Amino acid sequence: MTIPYTHPKKFSLLLSVVLASCTGTRQLAVDYPTAESNDQKSGQSTRTRSFQALPSFHSIDGDDYYVRLISEFDFKGDNVLKNGCDSITPSFNKSDLSSALIFNVSNSILKFKNEAVGYSYQATTGKCNFKFDAKKQNLTPWMRLDSGKETEVDYSVYSSANSDVDVAGLVNKATAASSLLAFTGVGMGVAVLGQFAGQWFNHNQQNQAAPVVPTPSANHSTESHSLPAFVRYTDKDGTLNENLFKVYAVAEGGINILSSDTKPLGELRIYPELTSSLLLKTKANGIPDARDLSLVEIGQSPMKSATGDINLQKLIEQSKHPEKPNLKPDWNNYEDVQSNCRKLKIVMKDLGFNKFDRNAYIFYFLSNNNDWKNYNITAQKIQGNNINVKTLQSYRNKNFDNCLTADDYVAMKAMGLAVNTESDWVQMDDSSQKQEQFFMPLKSIERQLLAVLRNSNKVEMESQIYPLLSTATKGDGTVRLQNHLGDFGLEKLLQPAPMPAQVTTTPVVTPSTATVQSAPPVATAKAPETASPLPTIPGEGLIITAHQLVQVFSGLVFNELSCARIIPEQINKPTGNIGILLFTTKEGSPRSKGGAMEFEFSAGKISRIAFQSPAYRDYEQDVIDHPELGGCRIDSAFLAKLH
Repeated sequence: MTIPYTHPKKFSLLLSVVLASCTGTRQLAVDYPTAESNDQKSGQSTRTRSFQALPSFHSIDGDDYYVRLISEFDFKGDNVLKNGCDSITPSFNKSDLSSALIFNVSNSILKFKNEAVGYSYQATTGKCNFKFDAKKQNLTPWMRLDSGKETEVDYSVYSSANSDVDVAGLVNKATAASSLLAFTGVGMGVAVLGQFAGQWFNHNQQNQAAPVVPTPSANHSTESHSLPAFVRYTDKDGTLNENLFKVYAVAEGGINILSSDTKPLGELRIYPELTSSLLLKTKANGIPDARDLSLVEIGQSPMKSATGDINLQKLIEQSKHPEKPNLKPDWNNYEDVQSNCRKLKIVMKDLGFNKFDRNAYIFYFLSNNNDWKNYNITAQKIQGNNINVKTLQSYRNKNFDNCLTADDYVAMKAMGLAVNTESDWVQMDDSSQKQEQFFMPLKSIERQLLAVLRNSNKVEMESQIYPLLSTATKGDGTVRLQNHLGDFGLEKLLQPAPMPAQVTTTPVVTPSTATVQSAPPVATAKAPETASPLPTIPGEGLIITAHQLVQVFSGLVFNELSCARIIPEQINKPTGNIGILLFTTKEGSPRSKGGAMEFEFSAGKISRIAFQSPAYRDYEQDVIDHPELGGCRIDSAFLAKLH
């Protein structure tokens, strides 16, 4: 028999019939929630609270949160069932009166079903002979929001005044079935659905007999209803719905449920909880914090499944998923690592993990790979090591795009992990392009100067170097030469080679009365030209011609030449116009081992060349500290040849 209720006070009155054997007992009545939005009383049975997108995210994504459903009974003041009782003894045995509210929870997407007891009540003759049980419990484990929102909750209210009807057995079976859902939170075990929802249900079916629903009769009654959806969300906002069952104690058979003998016992609350992570701690704003972990540490996170406890790594390794990843790929093989990254992402999503937990584990998985480290290089390292545009582009090309999307990088960065999002790369590319432009004039001069220095033909060298030189005082084809390398005979290299002595003949003429006869010529030696004095090179330098500079270059007998770099003082300045390169010399050079050549330039012309010690301007130490600068790499082995 279905017990009617009075409107607007919608009591589903248990044991509302007057039973002679129940005189002096207390009964329960329940006012259940309504799903009718136009019901004036619905506000009394349904409470709502809103939730928004997490900070740094513009909308609510079903992949952001986990949700679970909880049943909890809140007593209203003193337990009214105890009123008028002098003692409560544990000798209660027989159940003449019984009632229960049982939830049936299901999710077709996850193939999940669960039965749980909201409350149970047993009583016999006398006010003090009763049992009431309403424990807080999880009706579902944690479910990702996108699939968890599809959870449906039905409930049935059972009541009986006949001890032959096994309502107590029904309660016991539902209680045993729901015991597998005693899941806990982070650090004490994690409940994950996905694959395990179906496993749990199959395991539960094998071990639990189907509950036997009492057949309606004059001595018992049943009501079944559905609860409204407990969570709704759009891109902009979300709502969590808490449903309330108001439970009353009714004395003396419940003849008048509105009388003073009807006392509120409490409320049975069915409410959802949200969390953004099951593996990580969360900050005050709800964003998970994935910093300061390791692959081993996060892999040891405990899970609870239908078959028992297991850690995350073993959970993945023992998965029967067709895309099961190899957690120990060839870390030096980009394609192998990327392929297993994609498989790991698929498996973790199918196991029920949200984007934060998935990406935290994937981040530490990829941390063993150098391509991953290069892709997530910091702007400080780029600037400190002066990595060129070509190298940076090779780093960016290996972006694991077959595994990770832009949203994955955003999630990682929100958790405090050191990754580069697309916007980071745009900024670094822009900075790199500016750096490239900074070094471009130097590179142009370097290419032309090295072409001259590597040429062995003096005539060609002079024609190449002439248009590259210019001074303000003497114009094109001239350069100021300075020497800070020591006395190695630079002045002699500027002196032209002496001309050899030349022998000339002059005819001898003697007077004759008749004729003038030619005499044989007399050979005379012309003294060699006196060599001009050696030029001195003052501290500010000496302006010389392209021809003289070629003499210097040829006379030094270069062996190896390094690439050119901006001097240390001009790094991070708006412009740079002084470059420097290192050189070694061959045997027979006036400068043994070699040195450094500094050149100052402007508008594509070299105005000053100075021979320097490698230690000048602390250049040698700068090369040691920063082997690569502006695309020019000088190894320590080259420096060793100069000493």
